[in-house]
Amino acid sequence: MDEKKKISKYTTFYMTIGMSVGMMIGAMMQNFLFENRMTMGMIWGMSIGMCIGVAIGAAKDKRLSEHMMKISRIEDVPDSTDKFVYAVDESGEEKEYRVDVKRIVSEKFAVDDIVAEEKAGYLVSRESK
Repeated sequence: MDEKKKISKYTTFYMTIGMSVGMMIGAMMQNFLFENRMTMGMIWGMSIGMCIGVAIGAAKDKRLSEHMMKISRIEDVPDSTDKFVYAVDESGEEKEYRVDVKRIVSEKFAVDDIVAEEKAGYLVSRESK
């Protein structure tokens, strides 16, 4: 695969979750650490949560970027609404995945798109389109 682009899907997602959780924890910890200054607790909690979320999301994106594949074709499954997605990995081996139509529509899978396998049999597109 000539094109070595990184997946940048989960970094921002986990950053926002970390900010939300961090702000909530900072607001709860105001009595213990910041002597009834809720604003200080929320600022520090949001900052720390954002850093932790970015670290988790970047690690997940890096892991997915190492195993990218290119969709070679998409075929219908007989007697089902699912589809078979065939993807070629870096070694040239073609793998078959059974994907629900709702997932294909939400991820906007198409031929020649770059995808990665997140879990066994679970494809993720490189970026949200």
